[in-house]
Amino acid sequence: MRKPDNAVLTQTARVALGVAAMVAVMLIVYAVIGKLTPPVVFGALYSGALGVANFFVMGMMVQSMADRMAERQLSEQEIADLSLQMQNRMRLSYNMRMIALFALLVLGIAVFHFDALASILAALFPSVVIRVLQILEARKAPEAKGSDNP
Repeated sequence: MRKPDNAVLTQTARVALGVAAMVAVMLIVYAVIGKLTPPVVFGALYSGALGVANFFVMGMMVQSMADRMAERQLSEQEIADLSLQMQNRMRLSYNMRMIALFALLVLGIAVFHFDALASILAALFPSVVIRVLQILEARKAPEAKGSDNP
């Protein structure tokens, strides 16, 4: 396995911070309503960590594919073929990661008796954080373009 580049580490850290913030808010809500228990805490932490790990693995997959494309000069046909192959690999990777995430989530709930709602919500937090980061980046992009023009 290759060493993760700065982009993968930076984006994973951003997602991890967002997930941690959302887990903290969720735990505060559980505490306020009087439902904060160890299964809630451990389920939220477990599922949040799984989601961040899933994001990191996806980032490493994208990095690996980008490195493969940059390794050598390719003809247009080779680029098209490699692009299709990479799309298929990404689809397979996504499916395998979702199956593994689901299995580990079920394991945490069934075997370790983590709170189901807290576990499921925390497993969804990385997707929410990623969407929010995408929206923030999209809003920032026009400003950056506008500042380049004198």
